[in-house]
Amino acid sequence: MSILKIVNCLDPVLRKACKEIENIDGELSTLSQDMIETMYAAPGAGLAANQVGVSSQIIVVDRGIGTEKKDPITIINPKITAMEEEQIGEEGCLSIPDIFAEIKRANRVEMKGVDLDGNDVRLESEGYLARALQHEMDHLEGILFWDKLSQVKRGILKRRFKKRLKEMKGDSK
Repeated sequence: MSILKIVNCLDPVLRKACKEIENIDGELSTLSQDMIETMYAAPGAGLAANQVGVSSQIIVVDRGIGTEKKDPITIINPKITAMEEEQIGEEGCLSIPDIFAEIKRANRVEMKGVDLDGNDVRLESEGYLARALQHEMDHLEGILFWDKLSQVKRGILKRRFKKRLKEMKGDSK
């Protein structure tokens, strides 16, 4: 297993809808394990394949969010099939480091997809896990969390991110 490079929000791979996966093989299993390792090293609660430069419909999420126990799940070709209620909560993104905003999401979601063995997966979640699933699903559709904000708020966050990026480049010299 290895830690993969997480691309930042300026990378065009994050703005394209990901391709459906037709073949589950050892390569996909390795990608899944690397994504899980990368997610925890970041540290994060979820990761979509395009965040590591792979334009395929696969996400990993920690079902143990907010608990002591790590419980990662891999979902291939995920689809949100039901959404209920609303919540507003702080959200960030591993592809937009150190930038956070209050985002409106469904409080409960049902997601379907398949696992690495090709078995159907149905996951019902609420609260923070539901938020994470929606966030990763957005990535697969080429949507970043700040796209859900007004143009003014989004502009402020983009400028803050670009400033942060310059600072990070300055630190590495």
